[in-house]
Amino acid sequence: MTVPQPGYVGFGDRTLGVHGMHGQATNQACPCDGQREGPRARVEYELVSIPNSLYEALRRSAERSPDAEFLRVAGQTFTYREVLDRVEATARGLRRLGVEPGDRVGVMCENRPEAVWAWLGANAARAVDVPFNAEVRGRLLDYLVSDASPRVLIGTADYLDILAQTITYDPEVVVTIGCGAELRPFGDRARHISFEELLADGSAAGGELPLPRPGEIATIMYTSGTTGPSKGVMLPQRYYPANANHAHHLLKLRPDDVYYLVQPLFHIDARSYVSAGLCFGGVVALGSRFSVRSFWDEVRHHGATVFGTVGTMLWLLHKQPPRPDDADIPARIAICSSTPGDVLLDFEKRFGVKIVEAYGMTECLLITAVPCDETKPGTIGKPLPEMEVRVVDEDDAEVAAGETGELVFRPRDEYAMMQGYWTKPEETVEAWRNLWFHTGDLVCQDGEGWIEYIGRKKDSIRRRGENVSAWEVEQAVVAHPDVLEAAAIGVPSEVGEEDVAVLVVVAAGADLDPRELLAFLEKDLPRFAVPRYVEVVDSLPKTPSERIEKRRVRERGITASAWDANVELGRR
Repeated sequence: MTVPQPGYVGFGDRTLGVHGMHGQATNQACPCDGQREGPRARVEYELVSIPNSLYEALRRSAERSPDAEFLRVAGQTFTYREVLDRVEATARGLRRLGVEPGDRVGVMCENRPEAVWAWLGANAARAVDVPFNAEVRGRLLDYLVSDASPRVLIGTADYLDILAQTITYDPEVVVTIGCGAELRPFGDRARHISFEELLADGSAAGGELPLPRPGEIATIMYTSGTTGPSKGVMLPQRYYPANANHAHHLLKLRPDDVYYLVQPLFHIDARSYVSAGLCFGGVVALGSRFSVRSFWDEVRHHGATVFGTVGTMLWLLHKQPPRPDDADIPARIAICSSTPGDVLLDFEKRFGVKIVEAYGMTECLLITAVPCDETKPGTIGKPLPEMEVRVVDEDDAEVAAGETGELVFRPRDEYAMMQGYWTKPEETVEAWRNLWFHTGDLVCQDGEGWIEYIGRKKDSIRRRGENVSAWEVEQAVVAHPDVLEAAAIGVPSEVGEEDVAVLVVVAAGADLDPRELLAFLEKDLPRFAVPRYVEVVDSLPKTPSERIEKRRVRERGITASAWDANVELGRR
């Protein structure tokens, strides 16, 4: 499906950046270096145009420094040349399976080398990679796969089993990771081959792959719905290099940086660090999952100079008892979302790491941020130079400084953000009305340009770095035979962000057991979306058109009578 550009792509000439990983040494000071300044690896700075795709960036890097280490994942290391060889083999293998430009390739697995080859290989084949959240289950998973309709599904045995038992859509080909083609989770519903066979077929094929065009869709990444089903965000090929360039300018990234990330590759945050390494040099170390006990040990082990946090990661690290070696880490800079001022300042002092707060979304990774050499707790920074940002009222008129309004934006460079929502042209046009992208987030901007985040107009919940669709939670809850109506809301969590709460009107004559309800929901909701609180109420407030009035539900919140899974089940 092709969705027309909703009136705006971006203005200005292509920006330039720094590239290269060997040559003359330099000790140029950086305001983000803090106490980490010192001799750097030998690097060569060259002004080059930003590549139009990650595949183009990978080819450039492999040509310049074929034997330089680039990727560490699952106990293995790979150079730029080794990564290029596997990505191109994956791309050719997909083409031999019949995958054409624009076809979707679905992927469901944890962080491992094949997840990288599948992502970049699909892009190199000018196909569209679709990373499915590995925690999604049930009806939501069936909806996502059916909506994307991938020609090929790639995954490990455990996730392919989940897919085969859940989805009603049948792919043409299933590629199994970590085992042979004898594993046939879809039976006769699809052709099965192993990832090793895919690589071997692609390696034998040979031939040069044409570079993707900048506006071709590279990825469909599903972001949580607000008042309806989850939407597939269509990211163009140039999205990744463009946003890597934005991060490079913001964070003063170096060609010798080591990026450590524990976020999964089905999140845009993790992909941003891989993109930065491909475009500007450095080593990317992919972890498996966040552990507050082992995080700093992993940072030290990899010699990580840059890391990112999402959700409550920074708060949980800060909460740990102080240790004598807290500041004995190689990291010089980290990026996070809005953090309480006292936590942020103490974190910087205690760990000797410069924290950069930023605001963005899957549709456009970086929109506002606190400049690298400043700290401004309580704000989401100022607009990036690459972005046009306004704060507007309900009629899209700019509000005065100090007044609350909706944040709208558009990029100055081409193909730096999404090209629309997959199969949802109406939602695309609505989001892009008046040629500005509407975030649905309420902010307040002062006379100096600093922006304070106020809250959301949209009906979603932010829990531990994940966006939870209230609508999807409600749909899962009302599917229970004992539930008449439901309203899901976010309530403040003691570890930051929100916990999910659901207010339930029980069907006549029914006696709802919250424990049984949660067991029911775990079949259809990802773990992060399963409610912590369940409160049975007599009724829910309604609008004149008999819709549940969520604003009043949020104002009410929950009471002391709400059932708390953390208390009753010892859940965390």
